[in-house]
Amino acid sequence: MSSSQGMFLLLVVYLSAVQGRRPCHLTNATISAEKDHCPKCITFTTTICSGHCQTIDLVFKTALSSSKQNICTYKEIRYETIKLPDCLPGTDPFFTYPVALSCDCDQCKMDYSDCTVESSEPDVCMKSRIAI
Repeated sequence: MSSSQGMFLLLVVYLSAVQGRRPCHLTNATISAEKDHCPKCITFTTTICSGHCQTIDLVFKTALSSSKQNICTYKEIRYETIKLPDCLPGTDPFFTYPVALSCDCDQCKMDYSDCTVESSEPDVCMKSRIAI
């Protein structure tokens, strides 16, 4: 096999591996909001970032090697606030959440992103649910 055939084969393998994976993009998602002393959970739709970011994972890792994995994360955000119904007196009924305006492949920003490998689904409610 010539080197050009080998490179073509590698390209085909790479393209087939990422086929079906959408690049990092804005998408709608249903999330939930609830608080202690508020008897109802509200589910609503907002805009989040989702999709594939190209990363490199080193086969041989040493103490001197550094590899940074990029994730699909917010590039620009704004915050919106909703009011939870029927909260007990003295309880702050407001829930503030980020809305993605644009996305980018970048390092995880832990101040406003969930950087865990596995997390709970965004629309999990522990209380009775109301959709808005």
